[in-house]
Amino acid sequence: MTLSVRACTATEFLDTVHRAGKTVPVEQSPEWAQYDSVLPGREHWRYLVVTDGDTPMAALSLTSFAGRFLEQLWAKHGPIWLDDDRSAARERELRDALASYIRGERPNAAVLRLHTVHPGADLTDPLIAIFYDRTIVLDLTKDEDQLLSEMSQSGRRNIRKAMKNDELVFTDDTAISEQEFADVIYPIFEETGKRGDFVLRPPAFYYEMLRQLGPEVCRLYTVRHQGTVVSWALVTVYDGEVDYYFAASSSEARKLLAAYLMAWGTMRATKAEGATFFDFLGCGSDRSPYLDTLNEFKLAFAKKGMIDAPGPWDLVLRPNVLRAYHAQRKAIAGVGRAKQTARTIVGGVPRSKSDAVNLADTAAGKLAGAVTRAPKPPTAAPKVLPVILDFTLSGYALARAFHERYGLTSVAVVPFTTGAIADSSIISEVREVGPDGVHNYDLILREIRKLATENPELTVIPLTNHDGLVQALSAKRTTLGKNVVVPHESPEMLRKVSNKQDFNELCAAAGVPTPRTAVLDFADGRPATGDLDLPWPLIVKPADSGHFAALRMPGKKKLYQVAGQQQLDELLDQLQAAGYDGQLLAQEFIPGTDLLSITLYRAKDGRITLARASEVLMQDPRPAYLGIPDVQVVAPLDDAIELGSKILVEADYHGFANLDAIRDPRDGKVVFFEINPRYGRNCYYATASGANVAEQLVADLIDEKPVTAADLDGELLYTTLPVKFVEQTLGGSVAQRVRAVAAAGRVADPLQYAGERNPKHRAYAKLAALHHRKAYKGQSVTLNVEDVR
Repeated sequence: MTLSVRACTATEFLDTVHRAGKTVPVEQSPEWAQYDSVLPGREHWRYLVVTDGDTPMAALSLTSFAGRFLEQLWAKHGPIWLDDDRSAARERELRDALASYIRGERPNAAVLRLHTVHPGADLTDPLIAIFYDRTIVLDLTKDEDQLLSEMSQSGRRNIRKAMKNDELVFTDDTAISEQEFADVIYPIFEETGKRGDFVLRPPAFYYEMLRQLGPEVCRLYTVRHQGTVVSWALVTVYDGEVDYYFAASSSEARKLLAAYLMAWGTMRATKAEGATFFDFLGCGSDRSPYLDTLNEFKLAFAKKGMIDAPGPWDLVLRPNVLRAYHAQRKAIAGVGRAKQTARTIVGGVPRSKSDAVNLADTAAGKLAGAVTRAPKPPTAAPKVLPVILDFTLSGYALARAFHERYGLTSVAVVPFTTGAIADSSIISEVREVGPDGVHNYDLILREIRKLATENPELTVIPLTNHDGLVQALSAKRTTLGKNVVVPHESPEMLRKVSNKQDFNELCAAAGVPTPRTAVLDFADGRPATGDLDLPWPLIVKPADSGHFAALRMPGKKKLYQVAGQQQLDELLDQLQAAGYDGQLLAQEFIPGTDLLSITLYRAKDGRITLARASEVLMQDPRPAYLGIPDVQVVAPLDDAIELGSKILVEADYHGFANLDAIRDPRDGKVVFFEINPRYGRNCYYATASGANVAEQLVADLIDEKPVTAADLDGELLYTTLPVKFVEQTLGGSVAQRVRAVAAAGRVADPLQYAGERNPKHRAYAKLAALHHRKAYKGQSVTLNVEDVR
């Protein structure tokens, strides 16, 4: 039956919902409509009832959010579903009916935002920055003892400890003045916002909510320590439901556990008034990972965990208007960046001719990049936006691959800018998220979502060689935007190949040699080592590097070379004392220095379409970069490539993989150590030798027509050091080999690119190679197997 949509009064809206036995979320209430209407840029539009025949199916209250370029209609936490069938098909029927109605009644509205249980092909990620689709709801009809029993042990303990502190006092401060709110309450919110990286509105926004909704609906509760407010919560109470809307605590409050008293006091106060449910209003999820930092606190109140909540999605009513809006936003942002750059340049006073030249270069490079995202690509170029997430030469090398093959420029999203990616004509924009982005991957993912929204006509490909970011991209792939393609395997596959013990088992199944290995498991305490059947010395390393990284222990290393039983016992004792509970692998030591790096790409159809291997000649000796090759010779190492390919096929792994191996001098066999499920920091050796990594991604993941890279045509020298320095350092027959390859013109430095048009970056690339020589001063260039594992 065809659905019908009609407008109604506020009273009829409430009656319709209550007759169906449902409750009204506070944001759908007439009181909230009044509050919305006093805020700048907002206007309550209509109450609507959707019927299926004569039966009410849903009801919703719609508010218009009108900016300078775009009008959106939002049913915040609506529609209120009135019948029992809320299938994906029924939700789609409802959206179609609403879209038809609104196009006729409100033709200027470009976007309709609804909260749905099911995603749909007609929906896009909302333009709003922060939202949630998971939450925690507590049943306040239960008595206090039962509520406490359903909390985590730490939650109960923290509540009781806070309640015993006589210096902490829970108070209802709903009658607070606007001035006191701004002077006393808001600064705590500012502190919390900085701590959690939240963007806040001015104090008047929150106080207006308190004033307009009134004390029957909105309350301000505080916890004071020795008379000073250290924690507060702005709470709504409507139709029996308590919503923990905004809350903040000072650093002092966190030590005093005041936030626990704040939440518990709110529950008790509103329960006494007859409230039946308490909603924490949002937890972190795949779609809203920026709320993950709140999960630990909120889960302390509900050990059963979180529940799904209908999340917001945008239904685009006028696509052309939305495209124009995005274009306008990008133009405004570009002009803003240009103005800021101009102010910076004007502020620099040249003290010499060279300073003046540098300022001119800065002006030319930065202003050009600020106003336009990228030069117009060739007609054959794909509609792709490469997004570089690495600030090292790895990031530049990935951007270079896309520029070499397609003429595309990239956007970099990084914690901070380094010389490797700064002042480059092939990186049109650098977006810094701040130093916290080194470990807080949500900051990086948030910018990827923004880029996807700003560039709906392009396919966004995030590119990184950072293991943590690879895992984050894989885990959050469905939350980044419909036009984002994550070029990495599933989290399950990443774990399967990255865990070193699992990797050994995988190689055994594929018939690929690995060092003989024994597992030392700390799960049940310190493992025994009396039955180890391995010759000394041993290589000892964690099976799971990610788990081991969290361990705090003096002198911790990524792996250990153990000479004998006493040294092994001392190491195990030290790890046990530090609280390590994972697995270690004890492996036989493979002698020799013939280290190999293998880069492969396995397409979705199962074919190996890129295969390159190199012999490592020099590794970075600096502790932070230990094991990273500086000099490699790409060579036809067919046996290494064949064995590496077997591993990918056995695992049914797809995408890029970089494998580390050694040729055992005792029998000439290639022995594999590990697989990195990514391109590899030095993947440019593949691109430079005729196997462009960007082409593999575009052909396989976007065009769905995998392309097999050309066979290797002669050796190639990959180096981040000056060739003469490499020759002088290595000496002997190896230096002769390097000299011969270089004389043939087959040399590649990832940073030195003829297509780079910015003179500042070209100068940096030359200086970087020269400066890097200093790392080798007083260091041996002997390659040790432990350095690559």
